[in-house]
Amino acid sequence: MGAWALSFGCSVGWGSFVMPGTTFLPIAGPIGTAIGLGLGGLVMLILAANFNYLMNRFPDGGGIYTYTKKAFGYDHGFLSAWFLITTYIAIIWANATALPLIARTVLGDTFRFGYLYMKRWLG
Repeated sequence: MGAWALSFGCSVGWGSFVMPGTTFLPIAGPIGTAIGLGLGGLVMLILAANFNYLMNRFPDGGGIYTYTKKAFGYDHGFLSAWFLITTYIAIIWANATALPLIARTVLGDTFRFGYLYMKRWLG
């Protein structure tokens, strides 16, 4: 759980706070960035509305697996659970690399020392 929380927090932090200013603005400009963030927010609102509907329709404890199982049956619930587990596993490895990027952005050259860095600086 700790590795999952760390990787998910890194991906959300990197995607929400660093990438719009360093990646989106130079490429898409302020209007393109605002449109992209607005479309992302719209998708999240649609997902939230669907979860709200499912929570009201099935008031017991829920989640993707439970809602899919109750709405579409056990086979679809099983598939959705496996896709969700695969996604969580992929998030850990794919987004754990965001931690050094965040550290480099926030801390700059603080941790750039040692033999290989000195060799590069000295020529």
